[in-house]
Amino acid sequence: MLSDKKIFFIGAGNMGGAILCALTDSGYPPELIFFYEPNEEQAHKVFEKSKAIRLAFLSDGFLKADVVFLCIKPQIFSKIRRELIEGLMDLDRHPIVISVMAGVPVSALKTPLLTRYNFVRTMPNIAVTVKKGTVAIATDNVEESVLQLVEFLFSKCANTVRVHENQMDAVTGLSGSGPAFIFQFIEALAMGGVKMGLQRDVAMKLALSTMIGSVKMLENSSSGPSELTADVCSPAGTTIAGLQALENRAFKGAVMAAVETAAKRSAELGKAK
Repeated sequence: MLSDKKIFFIGAGNMGGAILCALTDSGYPPELIFFYEPNEEQAHKVFEKSKAIRLAFLSDGFLKADVVFLCIKPQIFSKIRRELIEGLMDLDRHPIVISVMAGVPVSALKTPLLTRYNFVRTMPNIAVTVKKGTVAIATDNVEESVLQLVEFLFSKCANTVRVHENQMDAVTGLSGSGPAFIFQFIEALAMGGVKMGLQRDVAMKLALSTMIGSVKMLENSSSGPSELTADVCSPAGTTIAGLQALENRAFKGAVMAAVETAAKRSAELGKAK
């Protein structure tokens, strides 16, 4: 069964803690989930919310796990890479290893002695913390049954898409970094309202509601963004005037450049391993 796997989280910070708690919130047995988190305050918060079992040593988790979630920052991975690999090498079983580390390729995890392991590279975004995340799963050399298990585990907090590993940096630039770009757009939209005379709280409420409503329209429509934009634009009206202001300031080009720059940084992090 998919719901009887013993799961070990290495790292239970914002991302790892959110995935872990989403599992227990959905009814996954907390006694089957273990985590290693050196930060006392964060570990206590995750335990109180999930009742999952905190472990003092990485080795204890490897011995128990059917699935290992690597939820650490890429910069930390380089410091404990050897310990992780040695912990896996000592096992007579082969847990599935799911990495959420930005920029770190599977090749940085897999060694000649670990060829029998299923390593799955994923890229969730921060919206998993509100169970509305997006997760890309790299399918290269991963068995279908393993992919289905990974999708099941993430389904408690996110939508999933399948991609090739060589697309993961692009995913990182778009959906991984994308929430920050969207937060900035919402703030700019609200500040525009403030500039034109609205109270800040009113402007923010309008900006958020407008964003949510627009996304729902796009989700439920057979039309694309261009067609829906055209539907909002009246001849010589307010919207087309505002769109011209965006185009004059290279709005689309700036957003595309942000995604590109973030993707290139993800690739740089991978090369640094």
